[in-house]
Amino acid sequence: MEERRAAILEVYKNDDIKVWEVWLTNAEKNDELLRKRLKTIYAQSALEKYKVAVFESGEGDLYENTEHLLIQNMGLGM
Repeated sequence: MEERRAAILEVYKNDDIKVWEVWLTNAEKNDELLRKRLKTIYAQSALEKYKVAVFESGEGDLYENTEHLLIQNMGLGM
């Protein structure tokens, strides 16, 4: 029996700025078969003269990392 793979988390086509956005979970970003399927999106975007932006889920704590970025960008230091 063939193992069934999950679909890409989210894919958006932004016609305003000619970009395909691909959002991957931690599990998806490490899936070799799914990575190969991305080539279809790359080929389609090239035909349409679009760029592809792939966003991968991170490993750190979202709250802590966001807090750190906000403090850093506000010039408050830590």
